[in-house]
Amino acid sequence: MSLTILPFIQTQITRYGMSTLMVLGNIGNIFTVIIFYPRRKNSCAMYLLCAAILHSATFTFNGVVNVYTLDYGDPTARSLFLCKFRLYVTHIWNQSGRYLTVLACIDRYMWTKDDARTRFMNRSSTSHYLATIMFLFWHIFPIHIVVLVTISNGRCGPFGVYYVIYQVYSAVFLGLLPPILMSIFGFLAYRNMKKLHLRVRPVGNNGDDNNRRHRRDRDLLLMVLTEVVVYVLTAIPYPFVLLEVAVTNYMGVTKSVERVEIENFLNLTTLTLVFVTCGSPFYTYFVVSKAFRKDCKTLFTKWRNHAVGPSSGTQIPRARPLQTIHFSKNTKIVE
Repeated sequence: MSLTILPFIQTQITRYGMSTLMVLGNIGNIFTVIIFYPRRKNSCAMYLLCAAILHSATFTFNGVVNVYTLDYGDPTARSLFLCKFRLYVTHIWNQSGRYLTVLACIDRYMWTKDDARTRFMNRSSTSHYLATIMFLFWHIFPIHIVVLVTISNGRCGPFGVYYVIYQVYSAVFLGLLPPILMSIFGFLAYRNMKKLHLRVRPVGNNGDDNNRRHRRDRDLLLMVLTEVVVYVLTAIPYPFVLLEVAVTNYMGVTKSVERVEIENFLNLTTLTLVFVTCGSPFYTYFVVSKAFRKDCKTLFTKWRNHAVGPSSGTQIPRARPLQTIHFSKNTKIVE
């Protein structure tokens, strides 16, 4: 029997919080993919597009399993294959999505350097190459999950010494390294952007097109920086909770039932905050970027016109067909 109300709150967060996050996050990520797809040749837009797809896959799979577990028990505790598959595959999707955002920060930093020697980083071919390497890396690097994760005492997860190693690994590569890299390159990009504002850009015959592309790139920088801020605020608490639980468990610290309930609650709450970063990008983009809001408005207008059709007031009246007049033989034509 629980000593606090925290397990009940934890259940409600999983049932309703995860479900709401899954629905709103998927809606937002679908719109993000639709809006960025026409601009996929832009390296930064391509990173954000792929990250949105992976983020949706991550919290959809995890959300469904977590909600299912509340009523029917943990399915991963009854199948070793499903146990390893869930932790390994969702880890790949999760980390790939996060480090695609890191690549987007690096891309914006390279763009703001305004240096011809680093412009190859902003090419579409380079972004595809880097994204592929990163995706393959996250298939190979966490292969230890497939080997060492197992089922013990009706629970799926890491155990023994590997439990501590896995928690430290998660804290570093999931909770600490991504926000640190995002913050570094985001700050450098912002500083370079401030310098670019002081320069006078030459305007040629196609100056309007250049200015339009420049505004688009600047909006992408603003969206990436906002996503970095949200990620840092939501992801930082998680690694510290992980490390505290892992170290105290490994040291054999005797814990009361109340302390265990508090640790479980903090673990779930901070993990839910981490998943907020998977579903929030569309809404942060919508708030901070005027161009993104304009793209959304254009998209909704097209859908509305396609669904409703043109209004009757704007329809062009049809021309009446010409009538053929037949003359009989006795008809006289007066000249």
